[in-house]
Amino acid sequence: MKIPDLIQVCLLCLMSIIVLASQQAVAAAPHPYEAAGTGYFRDGDTLPGAYLQYRQSSEYGGSLWGLGPGGGNVKRSSFWADAHSGVDSYMLRSCASCHEDQRYSLHSSRGNVTCVQCHRGQPISGINHYYSGMNPIRRHAYVCAKCHEAASASFATYVIHEPPPLASSTVEEFPLFYYAVLFMMILAVGVFALFIPYVTLWGLRELIGLFTERRNTDV
Repeated sequence: MKIPDLIQVCLLCLMSIIVLASQQAVAAAPHPYEAAGTGYFRDGDTLPGAYLQYRQSSEYGGSLWGLGPGGGNVKRSSFWADAHSGVDSYMLRSCASCHEDQRYSLHSSRGNVTCVQCHRGQPISGINHYYSGMNPIRRHAYVCAKCHEAASASFATYVIHEPPPLASSTVEEFPLFYYAVLFMMILAVGVFALFIPYVTLWGLRELIGLFTERRNTDV
């Protein structure tokens, strides 16, 4: 087997291990309905579009933990009609003063799109509020389609505010993305650590050889 083929096989095996590990982690998460059914269901279980189950987060009192697709820490305020209810001096603040991680995105850097163009007017409802325009069940029609004609529901699943690749929250919400970036960084550092000294020594050898050749010619 040639070396390039061996590298491809190793990369394929590594990606398979990462995918399987993430799937096992999701499967190992406790489900809220492990016990026998009682016939009682919460409003969040039966409302249209309620495809996630949430539990109280043990780390953050103001957060919930979502199970299933897109699970992770979810703020309670994302279910409110006014997501900024109770925020001190809210009217005097800018969006980026609280949402620092969402300051930059391809939409803002390339399309000059502002926050309110997507998150609409006041009061700004949480993205998980049932009647919010940002709710995943209607986001494509109420928000994306304003610029992207005929945008579909799958189109609206694109992550607008890209997470920091190596942040601790990214490894929980996007483990495959986290480990892929980590692997590429290790690979890049390893390549530079190997070839920079090699190229430096090779260049010095060429310079010394050139200097020696000129000196012999002059003699």
